[in-house]
Amino acid sequence: MRNERVEKYIPEMVFNLNKFQGIMVRTSKICDYLFVLRPTLFFPVWTVYAAGFFSAKRFLPLALQVDNSGWGLAVGIALSLLMGSAFILNQIVDVTTDKLNNKLFLIADGHIPMVIAIFETVLLGIVPLVIVAVFSWMMVLIFVAIYLVTGLLYSLPLFKWKDKPLLGIVANAGGAFLIFSAGWWVKDISFVQPIIHAIPYAAAVAAVYIFTTVVDETGDAQCDKNTFAVKYGFKAVIWAGFCFELVALYSAWLLNDPLIFYPALLAFPFFILAAKKQSMTEVIRAIKFPILLLSLAICVLLPNYFLLLAVTYYLSKWYYYYRFGLHYPSLEAK
Repeated sequence: MRNERVEKYIPEMVFNLNKFQGIMVRTSKICDYLFVLRPTLFFPVWTVYAAGFFSAKRFLPLALQVDNSGWGLAVGIALSLLMGSAFILNQIVDVTTDKLNNKLFLIADGHIPMVIAIFETVLLGIVPLVIVAVFSWMMVLIFVAIYLVTGLLYSLPLFKWKDKPLLGIVANAGGAFLIFSAGWWVKDISFVQPIIHAIPYAAAVAAVYIFTTVVDETGDAQCDKNTFAVKYGFKAVIWAGFCFELVALYSAWLLNDPLIFYPALLAFPFFILAAKKQSMTEVIRAIKFPILLLSLAICVLLPNYFLLLAVTYYLSKWYYYYRFGLHYPSLEAK
């Protein structure tokens, strides 16, 4: 028996649904200039920065600590803008490779004009320096060093450390050292201690970075990039990443740093499985879960951090779904 009342409203419901989806698509397009900063890449940046801050609180004598907790947020925001500039610069340089790897569509596919992308890169590179100059000129120096390593040396054609097997590791591990130190410097500006305590974090970042070179290996090889995976192959990547994770775990134990030790311990089985099975699925798991575990450890010390991660994650899922029809980001190993 037909339900005429329901049938009467079906066209209107379909119209309203299409109208809603149209609004979502148009709204997502407006967000292009925000998401070209690649907010999901802020997760490791925020986490390592926060780790530096909380490590200083744990390991420094109270007499040496400065109560700059309010500045911790301001410097963190400035760091986010600075790294956003570095991430845009990387996309500007990598247009050809991004097309081959079918990712990072905004600049590669012309959704954002190149002139606007360059302007945004310059603006986001300058503003953070102005912000941290109010805090300390020493912080300006470390911000310049961060941008030099993760932006200019990493991406510019003259250097292109990201396309070199060993310098790519140096850039990522070095960036972790500097970002950790920036967090430490909010509490106390010193040199030796943050470098020592950053070792397990830098090793963990290096382990994950080496694994990521496998994911882009095909496109990188076609563009004549000489990344770690392209030069040494899949097995070498697996064992190099495994060794760096082992260094992270062992150094965290030596330094008596539970903030990184327990996440590294929980992440270690993913690297063992990757070494044992030699499969791309296990490699992707080993890429995704270590930073998640470390981020959750930070949430124990800073509960509001979980809210920031959740909002960024789900806002990114909304954006990529309505803008490009993608289910990204995802914790699935695919």
